Amino acid sequence: MPTILYVSYSGVYGGSERVLLDCAAGLGGEPVLACPPGPLAAQAETAGLHVLTLPVRALDLRAGLPARLRAGAGLIAHAAELRRLTADLAPALTVAWGMRSALAALGLPRSCPLAVAHQDFLPGALIARGVRAATARAAAVCVPSEAVAADLDPGGALAGRIHVIAPGVDPAAFAQIGPPADGPPVVLVLGALAPWKRPDLALEAVARARRALPGLRVCFVGAPVTGATDPGPELHARASAPDLAGAVTFAGPAADPRGALAACTALLHCTPREPFGIVLLEAGAAGRPVIAPAAAGPAEIVDGGGVLYRAGDASAAAQALIEVLSDPARARTLGAAGRERVRERFTRERTRAEFRAALGPLAAAGEAGRAGAAGAAGETGRASAPRAAGEAGRAAALSIVTVTHNSGPQLAALLDSIQRHLPEAEIIAVDCASADDSVAVARARPGVISVPLSENLGFGRASNRGLEHVSAPVTVFVNPDVVLIDGSLRALAAEAGRAQRLLAPALLDARGRRQDSAHPAPGSPADLIAAVVPPVLLPGRLGAALAPWRSQSPRPVGWAIGAALAGPTDALRALGPFAEDIFMYGEDLELGLRAAAAGLPTWFWPQARVLHAGAHSTAVAFGGEDVARLAAARHAGIARARGPRAARRDDVVQGLTFASRIAVKALLGRDTARERRQLAAVRAGRRV
Repeated sequence: MPTILYVSYSGVYGGSERVLLDCAAGLGGEPVLACPPGPLAAQAETAGLHVLTLPVRALDLRAGLPARLRAGAGLIAHAAELRRLTADLAPALTVAWGMRSALAALGLPRSCPLAVAHQDFLPGALIARGVRAATARAAAVCVPSEAVAADLDPGGALAGRIHVIAPGVDPAAFAQIGPPADGPPVVLVLGALAPWKRPDLALEAVARARRALPGLRVCFVGAPVTGATDPGPELHARASAPDLAGAVTFAGPAADPRGALAACTALLHCTPREPFGIVLLEAGAAGRPVIAPAAAGPAEIVDGGGVLYRAGDASAAAQALIEVLSDPARARTLGAAGRERVRERFTRERTRAEFRAALGPLAAAGEAGRAGAAGAAGETGRASAPRAAGEAGRAAALSIVTVTHNSGPQLAALLDSIQRHLPEAEIIAVDCASADDSVAVARARPGVISVPLSENLGFGRASNRGLEHVSAPVTVFVNPDVVLIDGSLRALAAEAGRAQRLLAPALLDARGRRQDSAHPAPGSPADLIAAVVPPVLLPGRLGAALAPWRSQSPRPVGWAIGAALAGPTDALRALGPFAEDIFMYGEDLELGLRAAAAGLPTWFWPQARVLHAGAHSTAVAFGGEDVARLAAARHAGIARARGPRAARRDDVVQGLTFASRIAVKALLGRDTARERRQLAAVRAGRRV
């Protein structure tokens, strides 16, 4: 299934973000959302999306020059994030959601399949030029209304690529809302309390309508927008005036609008230039008449289910209120018409189907292109790699071995992801005397081979016990805090079996950033250069030579960490694979060196990728990073594979590495505490 990357600059959850989740549901595939933490991320996780965390950045551009400069810097950083994410995830399709992400997508290579979801009107000439340039290079552009389409593409340059996809709601969710209660009419103003929503106009319209309808009341449901000007003080002052005294309620935000809709008689909408207006659909689905401006999105929604008035005119809005609310029979007729209109035109199912029709072919074409690129990468890697006799036709069957120690929640997430992406894989879960429910989690899953141990043997020995139960020709070791984000481990395992080598996928952290998982061999020229020249300072291939985990193409490495590592089962068994006398840390380094000496090289294979939280068990056991144990384990692993002299030389190189990092960070004014602890551990030469 194609991986589809959705990118949002904002972490808020409003109408546009609800449409994003509808798009993801309609398009299917393997959806991944990159956004700041907040309500959108929470809703996306509930909907089953993988969420990668981006930094929180200010949204307000109305606070003067400093805010605009910060916004510009944030947009540049967002563009860099987008380039990195598309390079590491290699999605079949990237969907830039909103103007800021569309602008950031200008920095993507032309080879990156791109769609833009543009949900608002263009705010100014400069931004308009940038957004139009971004949409010009997109394969598809989705907008919520004809009004937004005309604003974005007045000349028709996007003909054939621009898709008007109206948001939708679930009519069944509002079906139980009955007619309004008897008594004085109540007008609902639903949405954010922001100046551009014109809540002040709503108060004026109600005040004027009360001259004909003295019992009329108004209820505002919504909260100020974070980072924007709060109109609350002015609104409360106006609501206290004699013509509105006692008639205005500010109810605050509501996660579910149905209660407010059930309690009202009609919905009043006052935004003079609304791109769409999902609240109008919700009111229609609830059978409530709508009074809205005769402009932009609302003019496309309200058709028989309400009354339109001249945008920005409080007197016209007041007259519309009087027309609807003074005739209960007409209000009921309008409400029924609105309900029917929503059922016919604005359902969530229709929205999802239209996204699928617009973007589905792009995702399929992108997946085909990605598969071709991965195959080409495989051929490139095999050109210089030895091929064992009889291995070319080996099947891609694989076993996944994981070792747990108090890893219940992490194991459950791993098993869920395997079931979704590699349901055919054999799974062996070896437990090192956990005190939690790790064993119960494994045993509760059909097909999982649970191997409980009576003591904590450590990662290497426990992995060896798991290998004893493997029946597949290829074994993939993964930590329990790994989550599969797609099915790329299948191709990785097939490649490991064909080419007879160890393969390590790219490991991505919670932000979607690569972890430093693959390294040059200790004592190699690249290792020595990296000791004095931080790889982060070198661009492109130079940096990747010193830090192979940064590479965008397969390459041989000295060793890779054991959080995710694949190899032919028979070859792994011949190696051990892990040294039984290393309890933790260093066993993957030692394996890489010993395997290379035996003719089984290690390669970094970035065409496969997994998410990796990291240190879920050791952080609890040791209260954080145990640099002394790490240093001792590295020394022991090299000594075991290459001898004590090589280990002592590596200690010197490690010391030089940490000293150079301290110097660079000090010059940059950054904290050097971690590197100082690492240097002290190497100098102390502790053994554990």
